[in-house]
Amino acid sequence: MSPLANDLVAVWLSQSMSAPYGGIPVSEGLSTQSRRTSNPKSAITRQRILDAAARAFSLKGYAATTINDIAMTAEMQGGSIYYYFESKDDILQEVLDVGITRVFSAVHLTIGSLPASSTFSEKLKAAVTAHLTMLLQQGDYTSANIRVFEQAPSAVKRQNRKLRASYGEYWSRLLSEGQRSGEIRKNVDLTVLRLMILGAMNWAVTWYLADRMPISELAQKFCDIVLRGVELDSSLPANFAKKRRNRS
Repeated sequence: MSPLANDLVAVWLSQSMSAPYGGIPVSEGLSTQSRRTSNPKSAITRQRILDAAARAFSLKGYAATTINDIAMTAEMQGGSIYYYFESKDDILQEVLDVGITRVFSAVHLTIGSLPASSTFSEKLKAAVTAHLTMLLQQGDYTSANIRVFEQAPSAVKRQNRKLRASYGEYWSRLLSEGQRSGEIRKNVDLTVLRLMILGAMNWAVTWYLADRMPISELAQKFCDIVLRGVELDSSLPANFAKKRRNRS
């Protein structure tokens, strides 16, 4: 896991005994050059490289982005990047890790801040809102994670899947709570539901327009569909659907 991801993991580890659904596991395997953050100037430069890379990956994809592209955006010489990172793959690994970690952190801390008496539907809306906010408003790391993951080398994807699996398990536990409380039917396949929710939210990055709908409204619409579905309300008169069809 990347150093920046580990910084956020420390938050979870300090709260994991009391916060709902558990935190995220700390993995190992940092490269020697990825640890070169011992002084403030190096840390700032390294962050500038990562910000530039996240921007480039989110716009151009993995294959089309070169070290020189990242260096130009970061306003430094291409060769200097290798002091901080071993390769483009090393940079991509950290960008992807930070992307999923920021989303996971936002959702985890948002739900953890809710009152203990909160219902599942309230927690679901909070989780969806936090996820969408990080994805759609907080920039390039999260969108890069969505856009370029499938383009990444196998070793990079394998490492990032550990974080993705932890986040998926977090959602599984949340949805299980909804099923236990009766707000989700007992016969609903929670794995399918989880994949549907996460997939729908993640792909909003490709079509969402902020000037048409605030994120809070989008989150509410997501939750309404998840909890109430799209089937016609059975409480309406039996001939209501027929009248609607005749009008169309």
